[in-house]
Amino acid sequence: MGRGGRIKYFLAVLTCANLAFAAAGCGAGGGVQDENAGSVQTADAETAKTAGESDAVSEQETEPEQAAVQDPQEWAWDAADEQTLRYAFANEFGGRAGVCVPMAALSDAARMEIVKGQFNSVTMENEMKPDSLLGNKPNIGEDGFPVLSFTVPDMMLKEIKAYNDTAGKDGRKIMVRGHVLVWHSQTPEWFFHEEYNVDKPYVDQQTMLARMENYIRQVMEHYEGEDSEYKGMIYAWDVVNEAVNDTDGGMRTDSSWFRVFNNADFVEQAFVYANRYAPAHIKLFYNDYNDTNPKKADGICRLIEQIKANPEARIDGMGMQGHYDMDFSDVLFKQSAKKYAAVVDEIQITELDLKASRGFDGTDMEEEYQKQAEVYQSLYDAVKSLKQEGVPITAIVFWGTDDRHSWLQSANAAGGSADGTRVQCPLLFDKEYEKKPAFWAFVDDSRLEQAE
Repeated sequence: MGRGGRIKYFLAVLTCANLAFAAAGCGAGGGVQDENAGSVQTADAETAKTAGESDAVSEQETEPEQAAVQDPQEWAWDAADEQTLRYAFANEFGGRAGVCVPMAALSDAARMEIVKGQFNSVTMENEMKPDSLLGNKPNIGEDGFPVLSFTVPDMMLKEIKAYNDTAGKDGRKIMVRGHVLVWHSQTPEWFFHEEYNVDKPYVDQQTMLARMENYIRQVMEHYEGEDSEYKGMIYAWDVVNEAVNDTDGGMRTDSSWFRVFNNADFVEQAFVYANRYAPAHIKLFYNDYNDTNPKKADGICRLIEQIKANPEARIDGMGMQGHYDMDFSDVLFKQSAKKYAAVVDEIQITELDLKASRGFDGTDMEEEYQKQAEVYQSLYDAVKSLKQEGVPITAIVFWGTDDRHSWLQSANAAGGSADGTRVQCPLLFDKEYEKKPAFWAFVDDSRLEQAE
């Protein structure tokens, strides 16, 4: 989910423009949407099929150099890496260690030292979401489609690229999980309406599909086109996020995507377009929270089966967001992971954090830290057990670097969020950026008692 504090684009630019990734950090993006944007006249060509399919990025003949380095089992390490999450994950289950990073973190050297020192996968918190690229008001090109702005995510990618150029060993290089192409939240409402005007009716399905395809094409061509300086840096995309409801596993209806289509066809088509324009090395994911709920897990699997039935679509993986709490059940986690593994090639835990115990008031942090470490250890044991059973979990991504900057510190109505009634300490590093017992649950569990 990752709904960190938003900042205006110009503030993000002023804060971070001159900061190098090798010496600084990354922060929250995404501007607030203006749902009362005025009417914008569209071209007749809007409902036509997006031009340029014959030049789709997926038809590129050569894979970029960075994209070729994908197998953690083949990475070489030295002693300096041995107490890092990326080393532990590569050796224990053959996956990447990831973290959510917002634009604002670029100005925090200590925070970025955690990112550079521990992780080899980054997910931008808000900066690659539709509202960041589309902007708060429509900017419509001559072809009748919105012109996307990549200014903010490109700033972050430049710094990651600069870091990678000096990182040395492949296992230390940071690859990017794209998040997210199609989502009911953080997509400006004007995107769904006639003439891009919220006072007008919703567009018809064909028009909406044309807009979706054009959006996905622009994103893929910008990052994977022949002339893109970022080609090969993105290894996965969340194509669709949170389309299934929490009650019976059906489609969620509180969504402008659903209001236009009234069915799951837009999800299926999103994977058709992503497959059409994404290079083969980029893994395409469906991503959702409440991922261990049996009914919801069954509904997600049905949706994935629908996608797979379309020969023009491609779906490679399931993103289990992992917004869990202290009542986490390793049994339910393993059961759900096995369901997903039956319908996709790989699973990633994409937004992991852990809400505090019920009634926790912050007075005994050490006790809560130890409880948290035990829950995280049970999750990690489940991941390693699943690996032995042939269930391919290929990344664990934490939704934030440290407790101070976690989205759970504020009340939020979004799925997986906190209610604001208790102190939260959900991540592996505390508010002072010190390692907590939970860190050692992943890196060296023999040190848990020492860390207590």
